Amino acid sequence: MDEDKGELPEKKIIDSVLLKTFFDDSPLGVVIIHEGIILYINDALCKSMGITTEMALNQNIALLTQVLEPELRELALKRFHSVERLERSFDKERYNLTTQDGKRRTLEITSNVVEISDIRYVIAYADDVTEDQEIRDSTARERKAFGIIAEAALSSESTPQVCEKVLNGLIENLGFDLGTVRLFNKEQNSLDLISSIGFDDVKAESSIEVSNPNFLAARTARTKQPLFIPDLSEISEDIERMFKAKKMGLQSLIFWPLIGTDDTLIGVINVASHKKRSIGLIDRGFFTTVASMFSTVLERRDTEEKLKESQEQFIAFADNLPGPVFIKDHESKVIFINRFMRSMSPRPDSTGLSNVDLFDHLRAEELTTEDQKVLARGPIDRIQKTRDKDGKMRTYRSHKFPIFREGKSPLIGGFSLDITERVEAENQREEAKARAEFFNDLMAHDINNMHQGIMASLELILEDDELPERLRIIADRALKQVDRSVSLINNVKKFTMINQGDIQLEKTDPAEDLIVAIETVKQSFPHLQINVKTNISKKEYCIMANEFLQDVFYNLLHNSVKVTESREINIEVEVTLTQAGEYLRFDFIDWGIGLDDTMKKTILAGLDERVRRVSGVGLTLVKQIIDQYGGKISVEDRVKGDHTKGARFIILLPNGC
Repeated sequence: MDEDKGELPEKKIIDSVLLKTFFDDSPLGVVIIHEGIILYINDALCKSMGITTEMALNQNIALLTQVLEPELRELALKRFHSVERLERSFDKERYNLTTQDGKRRTLEITSNVVEISDIRYVIAYADDVTEDQEIRDSTARERKAFGIIAEAALSSESTPQVCEKVLNGLIENLGFDLGTVRLFNKEQNSLDLISSIGFDDVKAESSIEVSNPNFLAARTARTKQPLFIPDLSEISEDIERMFKAKKMGLQSLIFWPLIGTDDTLIGVINVASHKKRSIGLIDRGFFTTVASMFSTVLERRDTEEKLKESQEQFIAFADNLPGPVFIKDHESKVIFINRFMRSMSPRPDSTGLSNVDLFDHLRAEELTTEDQKVLARGPIDRIQKTRDKDGKMRTYRSHKFPIFREGKSPLIGGFSLDITERVEAENQREEAKARAEFFNDLMAHDINNMHQGIMASLELILEDDELPERLRIIADRALKQVDRSVSLINNVKKFTMINQGDIQLEKTDPAEDLIVAIETVKQSFPHLQINVKTNISKKEYCIMANEFLQDVFYNLLHNSVKVTESREINIEVEVTLTQAGEYLRFDFIDWGIGLDDTMKKTILAGLDERVRRVSGVGLTLVKQIIDQYGGKISVEDRVKGDHTKGARFIILLPNGC
């Protein structure tokens, strides 16, 4: 390490072997820094950030911030240095980043200082929380969507003012820069501008004819189909149609038709950004929810002759939702419940009543505490069950959120989505799984017991020296078929175990499992001379596997025996490390009848591949197990170019424990 990179005396550098022992196999990303220089980084963190270990080692910590979103880089360094300078005991924060292959990830970084031999190090742990963050973002967007619409539905302001608030909410939550809302003028067959945001230098057209081919808003109105454009430069549109967007320097666009319940056109809402935006599923879902429900709000305003009273507007909206909707004041007194709740409640006249009036003492206390938490901390979600008017138990996902009003006390809003069918479907799936497991166990246990009786009888018959040769052949064939049936049932049982969920891997000596498999296959063919030559020794290698590794080795050896026509069978098992040391390679070599090219393509077919299986389930089981280990399997000719001279099955398993 160069002096300008903070070189340490050799005796004070952390033992790299010790680091590898502790952190190389950690599922969490780990990086250790001294004086801003990266001394150690494990593969998990490199993989999450889309870099290599070589790129990071001995580099300044600022290197790792380069994959973060630009606005987060300075913040990340600032927080790191505050820990390094002991201004805080530890730091924990989530960061969004984009890997070199373009994937967006979210890492939760926890860092703290440790001192070893009077040397101060910062150690940081990185947990990939991408899926959790996506769920949080999706839930937050969903809440915001309903909050925007609830505010619009409650508003007593004019339609242009409401449109501007909804448009502003869309622009802010999507991170866009400008937008318009246009309402359809049926008499003029035009889209009239009702609200616009961000048009500072270029004025938005006050009216666009729906038949005008040079406007995307007009095309959206004609087709009644949404248009998502994450990158304007990649879309093939008419030059005239895109002229204004390019002139304004726009990069990303969204156009959404506002459609009424009877498929009539209400208008078009449009947002745009000067930067390229990846319009993902969460963004589309958020926009779809707001725009679709906004259509209902606008439609109600039109059909109710643009009522000015916010309560009447909201009633029109909420009463058409297929689930409970309510509003309470800050003291938990009911202001409004929708038609759905009125039809379900034993007291449809609950307006003005509090939780104490509507529920027993304990339940009233729970709901009041929950209401106050919503006002103090923000929205909450919960699952609840209730009986409908027919006595059937229904399951709802309920959302409760605060509604803040300028100059007035806040309100508490809530709505519920009926998820009964989804829950019932999940329960049915679990029941079906349990039944399948029961019948699988039944087949494996009871049928195998019957097999044992049949096999014992056949073996006794075959021991009779006076048994005619013709009957001996028949009995021998029957015994082999029963043996195949037992093997099939055992393999099916193993298929089920492998596919039931995440398997647990443990440190395994492959030599021990190979020795057991060799002895087992010899016992399976007591009348054959089976010679297995291998170069692997016990305690020579260590891999992460489980009890199914013996099945892998046994099935490959068993296959080699079956395809060899002579009574003396020779098999070689060569074990080597790949060049990079990443995988342990096993070559199972036989002198059997070999596999032509067609057989090579089909013999290792997976469960989901629609090919004719030519080898039973044994090799399919092998592939399933190896896939679970993160390994690979392939087959080649023993003698290149001549498949009749035998086969070579090659297994690659991740090396190391």
